[in-house]
Amino acid sequence: MKKTITSLLLLAAITLLTTSCDRYDGESEEPSYLRIAAVTVVDNPSDSWSQEDGFFTSRIDAVNVTIWKSGDAAETQLGTFHLPCTIPVLREGTIDKVRILPAVKQNGIAGTRMYYPYYKEIELFDVELAKDSVTDLDTLHTRYISKSLMRVAWQEFFEPGPSTVSLDSVVERLTYKADTVAWGYGCGVVRVPDTLSSLSFWTSATFNIPDPTSYLYLEMDYWSDFDFLIGMYNPMQQNGSNQIVYCMTIYGRPERGWQKIYINLGKIWANNYYYYPDIRLYFTIKNSDGKSGNLFLDNMKLVVM
Repeated sequence: MKKTITSLLLLAAITLLTTSCDRYDGESEEPSYLRIAAVTVVDNPSDSWSQEDGFFTSRIDAVNVTIWKSGDAAETQLGTFHLPCTIPVLREGTIDKVRILPAVKQNGIAGTRMYYPYYKEIELFDVELAKDSVTDLDTLHTRYISKSLMRVAWQEFFEPGPSTVSLDSVVERLTYKADTVAWGYGCGVVRVPDTLSSLSFWTSATFNIPDPTSYLYLEMDYWSDFDFLIGMYNPMQQNGSNQIVYCMTIYGRPERGWQKIYINLGKIWANNYYYYPDIRLYFTIKNSDGKSGNLFLDNMKLVVM
């Protein structure tokens, strides 16, 4: 028994020594820190998407960060961090590459935060770290992926110019109202009277998406007094009516002002419409309280990979 206990203690000591050595091999005991204040989207002059700045509104609220230092067998995953963030790193000296993936709340839900496939990853090279010191990367910039990889199937920025907007007539253009427009000189508004319990509207024309893909997102800015539903409908009638499928409900929180959201429509397009190429967006405002108010919309675009 005594011999067995002695053997177990020796094994534990060897294990502790081994794990202690592994833990600090090539790493610093005192952490260094990386700070990222924010990530925004900018235009790429060599692959210009639009002359309208509203195209680049974004709400990147988190980043996934990995680092690589010469001699490492692979990248080290630091994790995903809510912005702004200060990230502890058990390294010092020159980090050969820092790779940052912009993350968004898919469908506005924090629990489904994900790397947004339409934004380019950010790579920084030769970043200097020092023990117990903060390397401030400040605000970083990403861009949309190339036009050869991404297509805008539909967009509406509500800017002055075109005689009509590309949504049903209940959506009015509101211009030159700096206190209500999210970006630029115009936005859309749906005015809901207290006599209506619900109000629906849709894109005035179908958009054609010829190739099946799971990456079909609606980006939009909104400011709403009401809960409203977003979905799609197939203009080909079945049993005398259009097939309408809702993707999600957005809850009206007017005190928050303008919000940006990224809505994944790929699943309902695949599962309910079997990738039918001609689809319209469909919106329904719910007014169960019988009040009057507004839904403001801006910088809407449907992107497909």
